[in-house]
Amino acid sequence: MKHLKQGIFCSMIAMGALFSSCHKQSFEASNEYIQYIGRTDQSNPNMVRFSFPGVTIKAKFKGTSITARFHDHADASNGMHNTFYCIIDNGTPEKIVLNKGQYDYILATKLSSDTTHTVELFKLTESVVGEVDFCGFMLGENDAELVQPDPLPTLKMEFIGNSISCGYGNELSSNTPKAGFSPLNENNYFAWGAVAARALNAQYVCTAYSGKGVCRNYEGDCNNTIPQFYGHTLANNHDISWSTANYIPDVLVLNIGTNDFGAETTTKVKVDSVSFIAEYNAFLSRLKSYYPEAKIICSVGPMTNDENENNAMQLTRYSEYVLLAIKNAGGEEKNIYYFETAPQSAPFGEDYHPTKETHQRMANELVSFILEKGIVKK
Repeated sequence: MKHLKQGIFCSMIAMGALFSSCHKQSFEASNEYIQYIGRTDQSNPNMVRFSFPGVTIKAKFKGTSITARFHDHADASNGMHNTFYCIIDNGTPEKIVLNKGQYDYILATKLSSDTTHTVELFKLTESVVGEVDFCGFMLGENDAELVQPDPLPTLKMEFIGNSISCGYGNELSSNTPKAGFSPLNENNYFAWGAVAARALNAQYVCTAYSGKGVCRNYEGDCNNTIPQFYGHTLANNHDISWSTANYIPDVLVLNIGTNDFGAETTTKVKVDSVSFIAEYNAFLSRLKSYYPEAKIICSVGPMTNDENENNAMQLTRYSEYVLLAIKNAGGEEKNIYYFETAPQSAPFGEDYHPTKETHQRMANELVSFILEKGIVKK
């Protein structure tokens, strides 16, 4: 068992259908004092299911200890485990690695009994790892209780994208990057969107999935592209539609299209400019129909460049197509903006993805752009 600062620790304890007997008070996932940020399926009062990265669970409580129950549906036989950050009283985030199935995870012990405490659980991994059920909290004393939570920030942001926005491989940093995906090396908390949202004191939602594109995905297929999965609560479950009325962002940041151009390498077929621009423009129009007052930022970069020896001028073409889609959708007069991050350089994360340091630089660039344009007034 790993002991952390201030008596806080994160560990798995015995599996079971009932809350551990050492906990006196249990609170179902549907409790009115538990806050959720991100896409969640709350149709079952006994648990809340979700898959997208960055989904956040918050609560405020009286008590000296707190435990959470999760059911991880990840395929452990393929090395898949969902991971979370646990943050107690706004302290240092500590990582929890879930095991497949239903388990209880001790989040904190030996807390002060004469004050209230806060807990935040932040999903670090993305939908490709698997879905998760949150089944509630347990507190350790007879008089322990959840209390009215603090209000969430009024500013709402949503980041729509692919592996970059997920934080794919950002826990590694090397000049000769490791190939292949590992969930333990993906950390959405330090992805550029989450970093930027915290800098702007905004609610943060990440609707992103590695390998997905606007018209075609990295492998060249057109299955469950970004415009397709955007309509779903769970990225890989097309039976549960997401109601956009559940979360109305003030600012949308799109970083989409990288995989369409990446597929030029995997398929040897260049991006069709007409199809890409039309699909991108249709997605912008759709977002505007959902959120007519939202400011939309269309981002390009940082993994695409003009030096690809097999498919030259990728960044130039990518930029031109996005600018045309923005123009067709009304441009800045309709609150749709173009933003380009600086290309990345070594060191890299997994599969040449941005490191946490590169994500921080991207977030800084984005925040500066947002403030300079007056998109958000700090």
